[in-house]
Amino acid sequence: MKVATLHIAQLFGDNVQAIPTAFHEDFQRLECEYRFKLMKTPVKENLLAVLPDVSERDGWRLRLVSDGDDDLLDLQPNANINQVYDTNKIQSYNDEEVSLFYSVEKKKVDGVLSVYDLQEFTSYFAGLAAKECYSAVFSILQDKLIMEVWGGEFEPFKTASIAMIKKGEALPQMPLLEVQKKRVDDCGKYCQWATSLPAILPEDLHIIEKPNEGAIAKMFDQLCLLLSVCYVADFSSVERDSLKIRISGFKMLVSELDKVMVRDLAFDTASVEQWFEIYDWCYTGGYTSDRLVISRNIVSLNCTDNSLLKLNPSTLGAIKSNFRIFEQDNVRQYIKVRNDLSKDLLDIQDKINNIVEGFAGDFRKNVVGLGTFFLTLVVVRVVANGQWTGAFSTQIVALSFVFIALSVVLLIYSRRNLEQREKLYTKHYGQLRERYKLLLSTEEADKIFEDSDPNKVGTHSNYIKCQKKTYTLIWIGTLVAMSLFLIDVWCFNMFESTNLFKIIKTIVSCCTKNM
Repeated sequence: MKVATLHIAQLFGDNVQAIPTAFHEDFQRLECEYRFKLMKTPVKENLLAVLPDVSERDGWRLRLVSDGDDDLLDLQPNANINQVYDTNKIQSYNDEEVSLFYSVEKKKVDGVLSVYDLQEFTSYFAGLAAKECYSAVFSILQDKLIMEVWGGEFEPFKTASIAMIKKGEALPQMPLLEVQKKRVDDCGKYCQWATSLPAILPEDLHIIEKPNEGAIAKMFDQLCLLLSVCYVADFSSVERDSLKIRISGFKMLVSELDKVMVRDLAFDTASVEQWFEIYDWCYTGGYTSDRLVISRNIVSLNCTDNSLLKLNPSTLGAIKSNFRIFEQDNVRQYIKVRNDLSKDLLDIQDKINNIVEGFAGDFRKNVVGLGTFFLTLVVVRVVANGQWTGAFSTQIVALSFVFIALSVVLLIYSRRNLEQREKLYTKHYGQLRERYKLLLSTEEADKIFEDSDPNKVGTHSNYIKCQKKTYTLIWIGTLVAMSLFLIDVWCFNMFESTNLFKIIKTIVSCCTKNM
Protein backbone atom coordinates (compact mmCIF):
# COMPACT_ATOMS: atom_id res chain seq x y z
CA MET A 1 0.00 0.00 0.00
CA LYS A 2 2.90 2.38 0.72
CA VAL A 3 4.33 1.79 -2.75
CA ALA A 4 0.99 2.42 -4.48
CA THR A 5 0.46 5.62 -2.50
CA LEU A 6 4.02 6.75 -3.29
CA HIS A 7 3.32 6.34 -7.01
CA ILE A 8 0.34 8.69 -6.66
CA ALA A 9 2.48 11.28 -4.86
CA GLN A 10 5.17 11.04 -7.52
CA LEU A 11 2.63 12.06 -10.18
CA PHE A 12 2.30 15.45 -8.41
CA GLY A 13 5.83 16.12 -7.24
CA ASP A 14 9.50 15.32 -7.82
CA ASN A 15 11.87 13.90 -5.24
CA VAL A 16 9.05 12.65 -3.03
CA GLN A 17 10.43 10.83 0.00
CA ALA A 18 9.89 7.05 -0.16
CA ILE A 19 8.96 6.97 3.50
CA PRO A 20 5.52 8.52 4.09
CA THR A 21 5.08 11.40 6.50
CA ALA A 22 2.51 9.34 8.42
CA PHE A 23 1.24 5.82 8.01
CA HIS A 24 -1.09 3.74 10.19
CA GLU A 25 -3.28 0.67 9.86
CA ASP A 26 -5.51 -0.97 12.47
CA PHE A 27 -8.68 -3.08 12.44
CA GLN A 28 -10.92 -0.23 11.28
CA ARG A 29 -8.84 2.07 9.10
CA LEU A 30 -5.72 2.61 7.00
CA GLU A 31 -4.27 6.11 6.70
CA CYS A 32 -1.28 7.30 4.69
CA GLU A 33 0.10 10.83 4.28
CA TYR A 34 2.83 12.23 1.99
CA ARG A 35 3.99 15.81 2.24
CA PHE A 36 5.89 17.37 -0.69
CA LYS A 37 6.14 20.37 -3.01
CA LEU A 38 3.54 20.38 -5.79
CA MET A 39 5.37 20.36 -9.14
CA LYS A 40 3.14 18.58 -11.66
CA THR A 41 -0.49 18.02 -12.60
CA PRO A 42 -1.00 14.54 -14.09
CA VAL A 43 -3.75 13.69 -16.52
CA LYS A 44 -6.66 11.87 -14.91
CA GLU A 45 -6.03 8.65 -16.85
CA ASN A 46 -2.56 8.34 -15.31
CA LEU A 47 -3.98 9.05 -11.87
CA LEU A 48 -6.64 6.36 -12.19
CA ALA A 49 -4.03 3.88 -13.40
CA VAL A 50 -2.00 4.04 -10.17
CA LEU A 51 -4.84 3.98 -7.64
CA PRO A 52 -4.31 1.14 -5.11
CA ASP A 53 -6.26 -2.07 -5.39
CA VAL A 54 -8.89 -2.14 -2.60
CA SER A 55 -11.51 -4.72 -1.68
CA GLU A 56 -15.08 -4.01 -2.82
CA ARG A 57 -16.27 -4.28 0.77
CA ASP A 58 -14.09 -1.31 1.81
CA GLY A 59 -14.33 2.38 1.04
CA TRP A 60 -11.38 4.62 0.15
CA ARG A 61 -10.63 8.33 -0.22
CA LEU A 62 -7.83 10.32 -1.93
CA ARG A 63 -7.30 13.97 -0.97
CA LEU A 64 -4.81 16.60 -2.04
CA VAL A 65 -4.76 19.48 0.46
CA SER A 66 -2.82 22.74 0.48
CA ASP A 67 -1.08 24.24 3.50
CA GLY A 68 -4.11 26.45 3.98
CA ASP A 69 -6.40 23.35 4.16
CA ASP A 70 -7.86 24.00 0.71
CA ASP A 71 -9.08 20.83 -0.97
CA LEU A 72 -7.38 20.58 -4.37
CA LEU A 73 -8.67 17.07 -4.97
CA ASP A 74 -11.18 14.87 -3.16
CA LEU A 75 -11.69 11.57 -4.95
CA GLN A 76 -13.85 8.69 -3.68
CA PRO A 77 -15.21 5.51 -5.32
CA ASN A 78 -18.63 7.00 -6.09
CA ALA A 79 -17.30 10.38 -7.30
CA ASN A 80 -17.13 11.48 -10.95
CA ILE A 81 -13.48 12.28 -11.62
CA ASN A 82 -14.42 14.73 -14.39
CA GLN A 83 -16.22 16.85 -11.80
CA VAL A 84 -13.74 16.67 -8.92
CA TYR A 85 -10.47 16.80 -10.87
CA ASP A 86 -9.81 20.48 -11.67
CA THR A 87 -6.37 20.77 -13.26
CA ASN A 88 -6.44 24.60 -13.29
CA LYS A 89 -7.07 24.71 -9.55
CA ILE A 90 -4.24 22.28 -8.90
CA GLN A 91 -1.81 24.15 -11.16
CA SER A 92 -2.49 27.40 -9.31
CA TYR A 93 -0.73 25.86 -6.24
CA ASN A 94 2.48 24.86 -8.07
CA ASP A 95 5.67 25.21 -6.01
CA GLU A 96 3.68 25.16 -2.76
CA GLU A 97 3.76 22.54 -0.01
CA VAL A 98 0.83 20.15 -0.20
CA SER A 99 -0.26 16.99 1.59
CA LEU A 100 -1.57 13.86 -0.09
CA PHE A 101 -3.92 11.80 2.10
CA TYR A 102 -5.02 8.31 1.20
CA SER A 103 -7.34 6.39 3.56
CA VAL A 104 -9.32 3.15 3.53
CA GLU A 105 -12.35 2.54 5.76
CA LYS A 106 -12.42 -1.19 6.44
CA LYS A 107 -15.63 -3.18 6.71
CA LYS A 108 -15.96 -6.72 8.01
CA VAL A 109 -18.24 -8.69 5.69
CA ASP A 110 -19.09 -12.37 6.32
CA GLY A 111 -16.33 -12.45 8.92
CA VAL A 112 -13.63 -11.26 6.48
CA LEU A 113 -11.52 -8.15 7.14
CA SER A 114 -8.77 -6.80 4.87
CA VAL A 115 -5.18 -6.18 5.97
CA TYR A 116 -3.39 -4.07 3.34
CA ASP A 117 0.03 -3.51 4.90
CA LEU A 118 0.99 -6.42 7.13
CA GLN A 119 4.13 -4.76 8.49
CA GLU A 120 2.28 -1.67 9.66
CA PHE A 121 -0.64 -3.73 11.00
CA THR A 122 1.81 -5.91 12.95
CA SER A 123 3.43 -2.79 14.43
CA TYR A 124 0.01 -1.52 15.51
CA PHE A 125 -0.84 -4.89 17.08
CA ALA A 126 2.48 -5.08 18.93
CA GLY A 127 2.13 -1.53 20.23
CA LEU A 128 -1.12 -2.28 22.06
CA ALA A 129 -1.24 -3.05 25.75
CA ALA A 130 -2.43 -6.60 26.42
CA LYS A 131 -5.73 -5.38 27.83
CA GLU A 132 -6.27 -3.06 24.83
CA CYS A 133 -5.43 -5.92 22.49
CA TYR A 134 -8.04 -8.20 24.05
CA SER A 135 -10.62 -5.41 23.78
CA ALA A 136 -9.71 -4.64 20.17
CA VAL A 137 -9.94 -8.28 19.12
CA PHE A 138 -13.22 -8.78 21.02
CA SER A 139 -14.81 -5.67 19.47
CA ILE A 140 -14.17 -6.92 15.94
CA LEU A 141 -14.44 -10.68 16.57
CA GLN A 142 -18.14 -11.43 17.07
CA ASP A 143 -18.46 -15.03 15.74
CA LYS A 144 -15.28 -15.15 13.67
CA LEU A 145 -12.55 -12.99 12.17
CA ILE A 146 -10.71 -13.87 8.96
CA MET A 147 -7.91 -11.40 8.16
CA GLU A 148 -7.24 -11.38 4.41
CA VAL A 149 -3.73 -10.05 3.80
CA TRP A 150 -3.34 -8.06 0.56
CA GLY A 151 0.37 -7.44 0.79
CA GLY A 152 3.43 -8.70 2.64
CA GLU A 153 5.04 -12.05 3.37
CA PHE A 154 3.63 -13.98 6.32
CA GLU A 155 2.79 -17.43 7.61
CA PRO A 156 -0.96 -18.18 7.65
CA PHE A 157 -2.44 -19.44 10.91
CA LYS A 158 -5.78 -20.32 12.41
CA THR A 159 -7.41 -20.43 15.85
CA ALA A 160 -10.93 -21.55 16.82
CA SER A 161 -12.38 -18.21 15.67
CA ILE A 162 -9.55 -16.18 14.05
CA ALA A 163 -7.56 -16.87 10.89
CA MET A 164 -5.04 -15.04 8.72
CA ILE A 165 -5.04 -15.99 5.04
CA LYS A 166 -3.56 -14.70 1.80
CA LYS A 167 -5.64 -12.69 -0.64
CA GLY A 168 -7.88 -14.88 -2.76
CA GLU A 169 -7.49 -18.04 -0.67
CA ALA A 170 -10.51 -20.17 0.24
CA LEU A 171 -12.07 -19.19 3.55
CA PRO A 172 -11.28 -21.68 6.33
CA GLN A 173 -13.96 -23.46 8.33
CA MET A 174 -14.31 -22.00 11.81
CA PRO A 175 -15.79 -24.15 14.59
CA LEU A 176 -18.43 -22.43 16.67
CA LEU A 177 -17.50 -21.82 20.31
CA GLU A 178 -20.68 -23.06 21.98
CA VAL A 179 -18.91 -23.20 25.36
CA GLN A 180 -18.00 -19.52 25.36
CA LYS A 181 -20.72 -18.09 27.61
CA LYS A 182 -20.57 -20.95 30.12
CA ARG A 183 -16.80 -20.73 30.49
CA VAL A 184 -16.88 -16.98 30.92
CA ASP A 185 -19.60 -17.37 33.58
CA ASP A 186 -17.67 -20.15 35.36
CA CYS A 187 -14.53 -18.02 35.38
CA GLY A 188 -16.51 -15.23 37.02
CA LYS A 189 -17.58 -17.67 39.76
CA TYR A 190 -14.22 -19.23 40.56
CA CYS A 191 -11.65 -16.59 39.60
CA GLN A 192 -11.22 -13.03 40.83
CA TRP A 193 -10.33 -10.27 38.37
CA ALA A 194 -9.33 -6.78 39.49
CA THR A 195 -10.76 -5.38 36.25
CA SER A 196 -12.87 -7.50 33.98
CA LEU A 197 -11.49 -8.38 30.57
CA PRO A 198 -13.73 -8.74 27.49
CA ALA A 199 -15.55 -12.06 27.12
CA ILE A 200 -12.79 -13.55 24.99
CA LEU A 201 -11.52 -17.10 25.51
CA PRO A 202 -8.04 -18.60 25.17
CA GLU A 203 -9.53 -20.67 22.31
CA ASP A 204 -9.89 -17.45 20.33
CA LEU A 205 -6.11 -16.95 20.52
CA HIS A 206 -4.84 -20.54 20.64
CA ILE A 207 -3.31 -21.39 17.26
CA ILE A 208 -4.34 -24.81 16.00
CA GLU A 209 -2.92 -24.55 12.47
CA LYS A 210 0.35 -22.81 11.59
CA PRO A 211 3.11 -24.05 9.22
CA ASN A 212 5.81 -21.85 10.77
CA GLU A 213 6.21 -19.11 13.33
CA GLY A 214 5.26 -15.61 12.23
CA ALA A 215 5.36 -12.30 14.08
CA ILE A 216 1.63 -12.12 14.74
CA ALA A 217 1.45 -15.84 15.50
CA LYS A 218 4.11 -15.41 18.21
CA MET A 219 2.13 -12.55 19.75
CA PHE A 220 -1.01 -14.72 19.68
CA ASP A 221 0.91 -17.41 21.60
CA GLN A 222 1.89 -14.90 24.28
CA LEU A 223 -1.64 -13.54 24.58
CA CYS A 224 -3.07 -17.08 24.70
CA LEU A 225 -0.72 -18.10 27.52
CA LEU A 226 -1.52 -14.96 29.52
CA LEU A 227 -5.28 -15.42 29.13
CA SER A 228 -5.07 -19.15 29.97
CA VAL A 229 -3.26 -18.30 33.21
CA CYS A 230 -5.90 -15.68 34.07
CA TYR A 231 -8.64 -18.29 33.67
CA VAL A 232 -6.83 -20.62 36.11
CA ALA A 233 -5.44 -18.15 38.67
CA ASP A 234 -7.17 -17.10 41.88
CA PHE A 235 -6.55 -13.42 41.19
CA SER A 236 -5.63 -11.54 38.01
CA SER A 237 -5.04 -7.85 37.37
CA VAL A 238 -4.28 -6.91 33.77
CA GLU A 239 -3.90 -3.16 33.43
CA ARG A 240 -2.38 -1.03 30.67
CA ASP A 241 0.96 -0.64 32.45
CA SER A 242 1.04 -3.52 34.94
CA LEU A 243 0.22 -7.18 35.40
CA LYS A 244 -0.28 -9.21 38.57
CA ILE A 245 -1.28 -12.85 38.78
CA ARG A 246 -1.68 -14.83 42.00
CA ILE A 247 -2.19 -18.60 42.26
CA SER A 248 -2.82 -19.95 45.76
CA GLY A 249 -1.95 -23.64 46.03
CA PHE A 250 0.41 -25.65 48.15
CA LYS A 251 2.69 -22.66 47.58
CA MET A 252 1.87 -19.05 46.73
CA LEU A 253 2.74 -18.24 43.11
CA VAL A 254 2.86 -14.53 42.27
CA SER A 255 3.86 -13.09 38.89
CA GLU A 256 4.19 -9.34 38.37
CA LEU A 257 5.24 -7.32 35.31
CA ASP A 258 5.68 -3.56 34.85
CA LYS A 259 5.22 -3.66 31.07
CA VAL A 260 2.38 -5.53 29.45
CA MET A 261 2.59 -4.18 25.91
CA VAL A 262 2.11 -7.02 23.48
CA ARG A 263 5.61 -6.56 22.03
CA ASP A 264 7.11 -6.83 25.55
CA LEU A 265 5.44 -10.10 26.54
CA ALA A 266 8.10 -12.78 26.87
CA PHE A 267 6.54 -15.77 28.57
CA ASP A 268 7.95 -19.26 28.10
CA THR A 269 6.74 -20.30 24.64
CA ALA A 270 7.33 -23.99 25.45
CA SER A 271 4.64 -23.71 28.13
CA VAL A 272 1.95 -22.22 25.88
CA GLU A 273 0.36 -25.55 24.96
CA GLN A 274 0.51 -26.88 28.51
CA TRP A 275 -1.10 -23.77 30.03
CA PHE A 276 -3.86 -23.91 27.42
CA GLU A 277 -4.47 -27.63 28.03
CA ILE A 278 -4.64 -27.03 31.79
CA TYR A 279 -7.21 -24.27 31.26
CA ASP A 280 -9.22 -26.39 28.80
CA TRP A 281 -9.15 -29.39 31.14
CA CYS A 282 -10.34 -27.28 34.11
CA TYR A 283 -13.41 -26.03 32.23
CA THR A 284 -14.31 -29.35 30.58
CA GLY A 285 -16.37 -32.19 32.01
CA GLY A 286 -17.83 -30.62 35.14
CA TYR A 287 -16.34 -30.30 38.64
CA THR A 288 -14.82 -26.99 37.51
CA SER A 289 -14.23 -25.75 41.05
CA ASP A 290 -12.47 -28.98 42.10
CA ARG A 291 -10.40 -29.08 38.93
CA LEU A 292 -9.26 -25.49 39.46
CA VAL A 293 -8.28 -26.19 43.08
CA ILE A 294 -6.25 -29.26 42.07
CA SER A 295 -4.63 -27.40 39.16
CA ARG A 296 -3.63 -24.48 41.38
CA ASN A 297 -2.08 -26.83 43.92
CA ILE A 298 0.02 -28.67 41.33
CA VAL A 299 0.94 -25.58 39.28
CA SER A 300 2.20 -23.79 42.38
CA LEU A 301 4.68 -26.65 42.86
CA ASN A 302 5.69 -27.01 39.20
CA CYS A 303 6.17 -23.41 38.03
CA THR A 304 9.97 -23.05 37.79
CA ASP A 305 9.99 -19.36 36.78
CA ASN A 306 7.21 -17.08 37.97
CA SER A 307 8.04 -14.19 35.66
CA LEU A 308 8.11 -16.43 32.57
CA LEU A 309 5.28 -18.67 33.87
CA LYS A 310 7.38 -21.65 32.92
CA LEU A 311 6.01 -25.09 33.81
CA ASN A 312 7.60 -28.49 34.18
CA PRO A 313 6.67 -30.71 31.20
CA SER A 314 4.93 -33.19 33.53
CA THR A 315 2.60 -30.64 35.16
CA LEU A 316 -0.58 -31.56 33.28
CA GLY A 317 -0.01 -35.27 33.88
CA ALA A 318 0.42 -34.65 37.60
CA ILE A 319 -2.83 -32.65 37.68
CA LYS A 320 -4.80 -35.43 35.99
CA SER A 321 -3.30 -38.09 38.29
CA ASN A 322 -4.33 -36.10 41.37
CA PHE A 323 -7.82 -35.68 39.96
CA ARG A 324 -8.15 -39.45 39.46
CA ILE A 325 -7.38 -40.01 43.15
CA PHE A 326 -9.94 -37.32 44.00
CA GLU A 327 -12.51 -39.02 41.74
CA GLN A 328 -12.00 -42.44 43.37
CA ASP A 329 -12.79 -41.00 46.79
CA ASN A 330 -15.77 -39.19 45.35
CA VAL A 331 -17.03 -42.32 43.59
CA ARG A 332 -17.22 -44.19 46.89
CA GLN A 333 -19.12 -41.31 48.45
CA TYR A 334 -21.29 -41.03 45.34
CA ILE A 335 -22.25 -44.72 45.44
CA LYS A 336 -23.19 -44.40 49.10
CA VAL A 337 -25.34 -41.35 48.34
CA ARG A 338 -27.06 -43.16 45.45
CA ASN A 339 -27.76 -46.22 47.63
CA ASP A 340 -29.23 -44.07 50.39
CA LEU A 341 -31.32 -42.21 47.87
CA SER A 342 -32.57 -45.47 46.34
CA LYS A 343 -33.68 -46.67 49.78
CA ASP A 344 -35.49 -43.41 50.45
CA LEU A 345 -37.27 -43.59 47.09
CA LEU A 346 -38.28 -47.21 47.74
CA ASP A 347 -39.69 -46.14 51.10
CA ILE A 348 -41.68 -43.44 49.33
CA GLN A 349 -42.99 -46.02 46.87
CA ASP A 350 -44.06 -48.30 49.74
CA LYS A 351 -45.83 -45.38 51.39
CA ILE A 352 -47.65 -44.65 48.15
CA ASN A 353 -48.76 -48.28 47.85
CA ASN A 354 -49.97 -48.18 51.45
CA ILE A 355 -51.91 -44.96 50.78
CA VAL A 356 -53.71 -46.50 47.79
CA GLU A 357 -54.19 -49.81 49.60
CA GLY A 358 -55.82 -48.01 52.54
CA PHE A 359 -58.30 -46.25 50.28
CA ALA A 360 -59.04 -49.46 48.38
CA GLY A 361 -59.48 -51.30 51.71
CA ASP A 362 -62.09 -48.80 52.85
CA PHE A 363 -63.94 -49.37 49.58
CA ARG A 364 -63.84 -53.18 49.89
CA LYS A 365 -65.02 -53.11 53.53
CA ASN A 366 -67.91 -50.83 52.60
CA VAL A 367 -69.01 -52.94 49.64
CA VAL A 368 -68.67 -56.21 51.61
CA GLY A 369 -70.67 -54.70 54.49
CA LEU A 370 -73.54 -53.57 52.28
CA GLY A 371 -73.48 -56.83 50.33
CA THR A 372 -73.58 -58.90 53.53
CA PHE A 373 -76.50 -56.84 54.81
CA PHE A 374 -78.59 -57.42 51.67
CA LEU A 375 -77.69 -61.11 51.37
CA THR A 376 -78.60 -61.67 55.00
CA LEU A 377 -82.07 -60.26 54.41
CA VAL A 378 -82.61 -62.49 51.39
CA VAL A 379 -81.29 -65.65 53.09
CA VAL A 380 -83.41 -65.07 56.25
CA ARG A 381 -86.50 -64.52 54.10
CA VAL A 382 -85.92 -67.66 52.07
CA VAL A 383 -85.31 -69.82 55.15
CA ALA A 384 -88.33 -68.42 57.01
CA ASN A 385 -90.93 -68.22 54.24
CA GLY A 386 -89.47 -70.19 51.38
CA GLN A 387 -89.44 -67.07 49.17
CA TRP A 388 -87.44 -63.85 48.98
CA THR A 389 -90.38 -61.60 48.00
CA GLY A 390 -91.23 -59.21 50.79
CA ALA A 391 -87.76 -59.32 52.37
CA PHE A 392 -87.37 -55.62 51.63
CA SER A 393 -90.15 -53.99 53.54
CA THR A 394 -90.49 -50.23 53.77
CA GLN A 395 -88.63 -50.25 57.10
CA ILE A 396 -85.82 -52.38 55.65
CA VAL A 397 -85.54 -50.13 52.59
CA ALA A 398 -85.31 -47.06 54.83
CA LEU A 399 -82.62 -48.74 56.92
CA SER A 400 -80.74 -49.66 53.73
CA PHE A 401 -80.75 -46.03 52.63
CA VAL A 402 -79.28 -45.10 56.01
CA PHE A 403 -76.42 -47.55 55.37
CA ILE A 404 -75.91 -46.06 51.90
CA ALA A 405 -75.80 -42.55 53.39
CA LEU A 406 -73.18 -43.74 55.91
CA SER A 407 -71.24 -45.21 52.98
CA VAL A 408 -71.26 -41.80 51.28
CA VAL A 409 -69.91 -40.23 54.47
CA LEU A 410 -67.20 -42.90 54.58
CA LEU A 411 -66.33 -42.15 50.94
CA ILE A 412 -65.92 -38.45 51.66
CA TYR A 413 -63.82 -39.16 54.75
CA SER A 414 -61.61 -41.66 52.90
CA ARG A 415 -61.01 -39.21 50.05
CA ARG A 416 -60.03 -36.39 52.43
CA ASN A 417 -57.76 -38.75 54.33
CA LEU A 418 -56.15 -39.79 51.04
CA GLU A 419 -55.63 -36.15 49.98
CA GLN A 420 -53.98 -35.30 53.30
CA ARG A 421 -51.64 -38.25 53.04
CA GLU A 422 -50.90 -37.26 49.44
CA LYS A 423 -49.91 -33.76 50.60
CA LEU A 424 -47.64 -35.28 53.23
CA TYR A 425 -46.02 -37.39 50.49
CA THR A 426 -45.50 -34.32 48.31
CA LYS A 427 -43.96 -32.46 51.24
CA HIS A 428 -41.66 -35.37 52.05
CA TYR A 429 -40.68 -35.67 48.40
CA GLY A 430 -39.75 -31.98 48.26
CA GLN A 431 -37.70 -32.21 51.44
CA LEU A 432 -35.87 -35.27 50.14
CA ARG A 433 -35.09 -33.62 46.81
CA GLU A 434 -33.84 -30.47 48.51
CA ARG A 435 -31.60 -32.55 50.76
CA TYR A 436 -29.92 -34.31 47.82
CA LYS A 437 -29.76 -31.15 45.70
CA LEU A 438 -26.45 -30.22 47.36
CA LEU A 439 -24.96 -33.68 46.74
CA LEU A 440 -26.01 -34.38 43.13
CA SER A 441 -25.92 -32.36 39.95
CA THR A 442 -29.18 -30.83 38.75
CA GLU A 443 -29.30 -33.09 35.69
CA GLU A 444 -28.75 -36.28 37.66
CA ALA A 445 -31.17 -35.30 40.42
CA ASP A 446 -33.86 -34.56 37.81
CA LYS A 447 -33.34 -37.98 36.26
CA ILE A 448 -33.40 -39.88 39.57
CA PHE A 449 -36.47 -38.09 40.96
CA GLU A 450 -38.31 -38.17 37.64
CA ASP A 451 -40.47 -41.20 38.52
CA SER A 452 -41.48 -39.66 41.84
CA ASP A 453 -42.26 -36.15 40.67
CA PRO A 454 -45.78 -35.28 41.95
CA ASN A 455 -46.36 -32.93 39.05
CA LYS A 456 -45.52 -35.36 36.25
CA VAL A 457 -47.96 -37.70 34.52
CA GLY A 458 -47.13 -41.39 35.00
CA THR A 459 -45.28 -40.98 38.30
CA HIS A 460 -46.16 -42.53 41.67
CA SER A 461 -48.07 -39.43 42.73
CA ASN A 462 -50.03 -39.53 39.54
CA TYR A 463 -50.77 -43.19 40.34
CA ILE A 464 -52.40 -42.08 43.61
CA LYS A 465 -54.63 -39.61 41.78
CA CYS A 466 -55.55 -42.20 39.17
CA GLN A 467 -56.47 -44.85 41.79
CA LYS A 468 -58.41 -42.30 43.82
CA LYS A 469 -60.46 -41.38 40.78
CA THR A 470 -61.02 -45.02 39.75
CA TYR A 471 -62.10 -46.28 43.17
CA THR A 472 -64.28 -43.21 43.73
CA LEU A 473 -66.15 -43.86 40.49
CA ILE A 474 -66.60 -47.57 41.34
CA TRP A 475 -67.71 -46.70 44.87
CA ILE A 476 -70.24 -44.13 43.65
CA GLY A 477 -71.41 -46.51 40.93
CA THR A 478 -71.98 -49.26 43.49
CA LEU A 479 -73.98 -46.97 45.76
CA VAL A 480 -76.05 -45.70 42.84
CA ALA A 481 -76.80 -49.28 41.71
CA MET A 482 -77.84 -50.29 45.21
CA SER A 483 -80.00 -47.20 45.55
CA LEU A 484 -81.77 -47.92 42.27
CA PHE A 485 -82.33 -51.51 43.37
CA LEU A 486 -83.87 -50.38 46.66
CA ILE A 487 -86.10 -47.87 44.90
CA ASP A 488 -87.23 -50.60 42.50
CA VAL A 489 -87.97 -53.03 45.38
CA TRP A 490 -89.81 -50.34 47.32
CA CYS A 491 -91.96 -49.53 44.28
CA PHE A 492 -92.66 -53.25 43.78
CA ASN A 493 -93.76 -53.62 47.42
CA MET A 494 -96.08 -50.67 47.09
CA PHE A 495 -97.60 -52.08 43.95
CA GLU A 496 -97.95 -55.58 45.47
CA SER A 497 -100.19 -54.27 48.30
CA THR A 498 -102.79 -52.77 45.94
CA ASN A 499 -106.14 -54.45 44.98
CA LEU A 500 -105.19 -54.34 41.29
CA PHE A 501 -102.13 -56.52 41.96
CA LYS A 502 -104.25 -59.01 43.97
CA ILE A 503 -106.85 -59.27 41.14
CA ILE A 504 -104.13 -59.83 38.55
CA LYS A 505 -102.48 -62.45 40.81
CA THR A 506 -105.87 -64.34 41.25
CA ILE A 507 -106.57 -64.35 37.51
CA VAL A 508 -103.11 -65.65 36.72
CA SER A 509 -103.49 -68.40 39.38
CA CYS A 510 -106.89 -69.57 38.02
CA CYS A 511 -105.68 -69.69 34.49
CA THR A 512 -102.69 -71.73 35.55
CA LYS A 513 -104.82 -74.33 37.39
CA ASN A 514 -107.29 -74.73 34.50
CA MET A 515 -104.43 -75.41 32.13
